[in-house]
Amino acid sequence: MKMKWLRGLVLLAVLTLAVAACGGGSSKSTQGGQQNLTFPTEPVQLEMWWWGEQEAAGAKNWVADTIRLYKQKHPNVTIKPVLQTTDGLVPSFKAAAAAKRGPDIQYFWGGIWSLEPAWADQIVPVSDYIPASELKHYLNAGEDTFDGKVWTAPWYTQPSFPVLYRKDVLAKAGVQPPATWTDLLAACDKLNAGGVTPVAGGIKDGWFGGWLYSLLGSQEVQSVQPVLQAVAGQKSFTDPELANWWIKLQEMRDHRCWNKDINSLELYQGQQYWSDGKAAMTMVAGSDMKKFVEQVGVDKVGVMTMPKWGAGPLAGKLGSTSQTLGITSWSKYPQVAADFIKFMHTPERTAAWFKTTGAFPADDRFDKQAITLPQQRQVFDLLLDGAPYLENYIPTELDSQANFAHSQLVLAGSEDAQKAAEATQNVANRIRITKRSIVKNFGAWAEQQS
Repeated sequence: MKMKWLRGLVLLAVLTLAVAACGGGSSKSTQGGQQNLTFPTEPVQLEMWWWGEQEAAGAKNWVADTIRLYKQKHPNVTIKPVLQTTDGLVPSFKAAAAAKRGPDIQYFWGGIWSLEPAWADQIVPVSDYIPASELKHYLNAGEDTFDGKVWTAPWYTQPSFPVLYRKDVLAKAGVQPPATWTDLLAACDKLNAGGVTPVAGGIKDGWFGGWLYSLLGSQEVQSVQPVLQAVAGQKSFTDPELANWWIKLQEMRDHRCWNKDINSLELYQGQQYWSDGKAAMTMVAGSDMKKFVEQVGVDKVGVMTMPKWGAGPLAGKLGSTSQTLGITSWSKYPQVAADFIKFMHTPERTAAWFKTTGAFPADDRFDKQAITLPQQRQVFDLLLDGAPYLENYIPTELDSQANFAHSQLVLAGSEDAQKAAEATQNVANRIRITKRSIVKNFGAWAEQQS
């Protein structure tokens, strides 16, 4: 209740500044508490800090074109796009938030990546500026929802993560695409015997550890609630439903499923083995899949989900998340930022997004008839019936210090599954001591899943 009250004060202050900046324009509430601020007529300058060219090639051109078209519609609005690096995205925003200056529109990954800034009062809810009738079309907005507010707006989807296999490499080795976990381990054994790397990956930069958690860790949980409860201290990351994925990662290591230098390569470097025909399988960002398929050849590539090993309702499903855009709490023109986000979701712009990048827009109004690549059609259907992307439901610190770090140790052979699970719980215990307010919010988040 206290956090809600504080957020209300911050939001009120932001709205007051926005109205003043609009030359004294009036502000009135609409149904659901949405703010209907007068669109300014004076010159408006916004900054948009974003990421995504790295996983949706062509996004930079699309952003530039969308800004140009928006300016034709609103000549008084100038938007400056600033493309961030993968490693610089989060630190740059944290520095901007500390100074309360910088972007008006900020790119966030979904779930916790959006809610931590919300809990810190660094962003305002997009649902205060974008009507529910519009937001209902945005895919995966549920992972960005807290206390009845949608905090960031989904931009494009991230199917997480399709497993691509080389039909030519498997056929040459006399191996069928693995349909079960037993099949996968057997395939690893046979491919190794033939001198072929079964699965290509790179974990030096850590990010693949979060991917592995989501690919394997969702298979025994009933929902995201037990994950949130473990963060809040109501469950433990050593409980079998939350810890058994480490056993499966260890099994993959013991069956030599991975390239030997997985700990020495970064994510994209590891995937190159697959593109070069030196590995039978790899995992890719769904938004980036088209590039991989077309590099190798449509006829040579098959797609599947991670083989099923668990008995939970999410096992065998593709993870589904969306990359998002938020409005900073210090922006003088939150209503313009929101209007630009809505413009990004117009039918013409979502169609152009898919045509330019090959990634799926996070909008259920997108016409899937535009998808002609067979592998993409398959992934889009899997996405619509996808599972929550588990990595988005844990603290970022837990992800980096547990999933990133201990996946590296397990794959290096210097740690076993039990020690990795215990280490994860130790990190969670430390976070509960050092980040009490965040942990309290996780408890509330868990309750809101009921």
